[in-house]
Amino acid sequence: MSEGVSRVLSTHVATTRSADLPRHAMEQARLSLIDALGVTLGASGLGEGCDAFAEIARETAPGGHAVVPGYGFATSAPMAAWVNGAMAHALDFEDTHDHAIAHPHAAAIAAALALCGDPARPVSGTELLGAIAVSGDLVCRLAASFRVNPDGFGWHTTPWLGVFGAATAAGQLLGLDADGMRAAWSLALSQMSSFGALRHSPGSHIRAVRDGFAAKAGVLGAMLAARGVLGFAEPLEGKAGFFDAVARREVDTAPILDGLGTVWRGAEVSFKPWPCCRGTHSYVEAGLRIRALPGYSLLALGVIEAVVSEKNRMLCEPTAHKRRPDTAIGAKFSIPFTLATALVKGRVDLASFFPEALADAEVLAVAERITCRIDPTIPLRDTVSGTVRLSLDGTGHEVRVSPAPGHPDLPMTPAQMRGKFEDCASHARTALPPGRRAALWAQLQDVASLPTMGPVMDLMRAD
Repeated sequence: MSEGVSRVLSTHVATTRSADLPRHAMEQARLSLIDALGVTLGASGLGEGCDAFAEIARETAPGGHAVVPGYGFATSAPMAAWVNGAMAHALDFEDTHDHAIAHPHAAAIAAALALCGDPARPVSGTELLGAIAVSGDLVCRLAASFRVNPDGFGWHTTPWLGVFGAATAAGQLLGLDADGMRAAWSLALSQMSSFGALRHSPGSHIRAVRDGFAAKAGVLGAMLAARGVLGFAEPLEGKAGFFDAVARREVDTAPILDGLGTVWRGAEVSFKPWPCCRGTHSYVEAGLRIRALPGYSLLALGVIEAVVSEKNRMLCEPTAHKRRPDTAIGAKFSIPFTLATALVKGRVDLASFFPEALADAEVLAVAERITCRIDPTIPLRDTVSGTVRLSLDGTGHEVRVSPAPGHPDLPMTPAQMRGKFEDCASHARTALPPGRRAALWAQLQDVASLPTMGPVMDLMRAD
């Protein structure tokens, strides 16, 4: 393993400024910001478990400068990051990097937004976009470095990666130098853990709110580092550091270092057309294509088999729960349920995971007939391709999807992105009237020109 990875990366993220970034990286950061804000607004009204985070933040840290989107109250930066992060993944609608298998912006944007409300330390639009681009790139690089799946060691890897994004975004906005960045990572890691037990507790809300812990840890880590608290010398590659503990040193540093500063991995994200785990999307698309086959009807459906990678086994097991999930987040992490929804309804949207949808008799009946076959030959990083085999009136069909819609090769259209934002924002816990939503959308179109993010945050403040 190359020595000095922590030092190289901390120097890079601490010294890179928005002016150093290519136009496409800044534009993709803007799209990720818009997508994340819309999803966060929707989660305030629909996300399981999010209200409890908001209530505790309101009770324990009232009167701060950080506005919490969707709820509209202001609190301290760490507590705002906590609530923002809980909402970031609660709908499972945020962007992803398909090859790296990462959610590079969930915790990072949650943390960054929490630092945008203090008039004593204003954050410009370009500063925010730069922090998003740099932190998202870092998360993707770390995620792509694993030679094995750390989930096999008992972890749930996504929040472990997210804490680096959150600490980096916060550290950028607080002006940390390289030593401070390493301290921020160390201090954030010291508050963090993410156990794979959530994959075996399908009724838990932890999978939904997981990024709240990473976002809060990142902000606190950066704030402590800014006050001179020291961290580890080598938080990544050092003895008993991140690579040791989470990946058993099964790490290739080439994906981390190759193209650093010239290739921006956060700009390679997929935006989700459907509010469910990215690993289900190829099966949702397959279901929609199957509905277009000649002679399709629910009565004609025979055997239905989904061929699934080892990485996506968690979307199939435990079988009984995946066929009949009892929480929205459980349904979003189910190939049988999402595929059945596509086959029965011809759509998968926010309403597909409302309580009444989880009890839909037709969907559940089709989900009961779906079997998942794990194919161990599918490569670790091929998680957004999928095959569905089935019979219609005794005639066999196979539908393979690769890549899933939303991938950079099959991007969502601007109209689809606007529609997603509007749909999500319409579900905000504290209602945003159409005029205010339109004003927020307009501000976000030219966010790079804003001298301060204050006006954007004020649009989300409750009256």
